[in-house]
Amino acid sequence: MDTATDERARQRPQELIRSIGADLSLLIRQQVALAKQEFRGIAAEKAAGGGLLVGAAILGLFVIGFLGLAGAAALDLVLPRWAALLIVGGVYLLLAVIAAVLGRQALAAPATPERTKQIVKEDVEWAKQTLKR
Repeated sequence: MDTATDERARQRPQELIRSIGADLSLLIRQQVALAKQEFRGIAAEKAAGGGLLVGAAILGLFVIGFLGLAGAAALDLVLPRWAALLIVGGVYLLLAVIAAVLGRQALAAPATPERTKQIVKEDVEWAKQTLKR
């Protein structure tokens, strides 16, 4: 009986090491899956920002065409035609700059998977604490 107990005692650390390896492998796979999911969300946000910029550019062209003509025609009543067209062009240039700045800010936001980074830090800390015991 004494040899059977010794053999089981030797098998326990081996089983424990296998279990730790399997758990570590599962943890890594789950972390990779979480990072992929976060990057998909980040990519969707960036695509939406890019789409908004394209939409703003297209609408800006229509706005410049129709409202520019209407504004220039209204100013033409009190100013020379060249001055009316210059004023309207300056206003729309200002609007285009504002739209470009806002779109650039939307695309410039940091793209880091914060949740994954935090969970990995917690996992590393947990593993350190477990190994110290």
